Amino acid sequence: MYDPSNQQEIDNIKQLAQQLADSQVVLFGEFHTHPAIHLAQLRLFAALYQQNHQLSLSMEQFDRSQQAVLNQYLDEQIGEEWLVKQTKAWDNYRSDYRPLVEFAKQQQLEIIAANAPRKHVRCLGRQGLDYLQQLPSNQRQQLAETFTIEDPAYRQRLFGNAHHGDEQQTQNHFIAMLAWDDTMAESIAKHALNSGQQIMHTVGNFHIEQRQGTYSRVKQRLHGQKVSSVVALSEREFTSLSAAEKQQKGDYLIIVRALPLRYKNEQHRRAEFAQINQQAQISCQ
Repeated sequence: MYDPSNQQEIDNIKQLAQQLADSQVVLFGEFHTHPAIHLAQLRLFAALYQQNHQLSLSMEQFDRSQQAVLNQYLDEQIGEEWLVKQTKAWDNYRSDYRPLVEFAKQQQLEIIAANAPRKHVRCLGRQGLDYLQQLPSNQRQQLAETFTIEDPAYRQRLFGNAHHGDEQQTQNHFIAMLAWDDTMAESIAKHALNSGQQIMHTVGNFHIEQRQGTYSRVKQRLHGQKVSSVVALSEREFTSLSAAEKQQKGDYLIIVRALPLRYKNEQHRRAEFAQINQQAQISCQ
């Protein structure tokens, strides 16, 4: 672990928790399938709880439409298998996210299902903001009330100089990304303002790197309250960055060894993503 603001290593999780004690929101970035990062998330959440019991967990891995089911699980009304099936939990829920959820459940802490439903995100990617007009009010509430779409630096980091079809299609893809960021940020900020509790949010690295995406959207909504990021980096990337680049990445860095390559054959990679895309075909009606 590393504090880029003063270019010093952080000795342990307890020290990191102490440095984060005055942060209203802690955004902990991850490589979704890296076990070392998930272990660090659990240890940090436990350390934050030890110094402040007024704590909630927020998760990208559940969306607003699943909050009631998640609450039923936390209240011991349903079992884990029902939770997993009803929320279509991520494939690595049991190995990577279960420990966090179970810790929160044991301590009777709230968990915020912060994300936007996948169907709505995909449909925004196809139709843009016009899609919102056809949603009934109960479904419209599953997405952020407002979207901040004027963010050229974030869009540049997402797309570079590439385009997804024509300009409108590219903009729609960007809006789909913002559906995650703005909805998660609104979920986090509403809970923080209503409860006054500290919140730790688990989220993919891209959404918070360089203090963009979810990070910037939370800052907009919290009116000056402190927000901090913990960004994951591989050892190779960490050593390749200058001191200024490390500071730009995030407020704190956690450095992990890279996992084995998922694919060495490009055809294998394409075959899996083709299957994923086929499974993602849905109706926006």
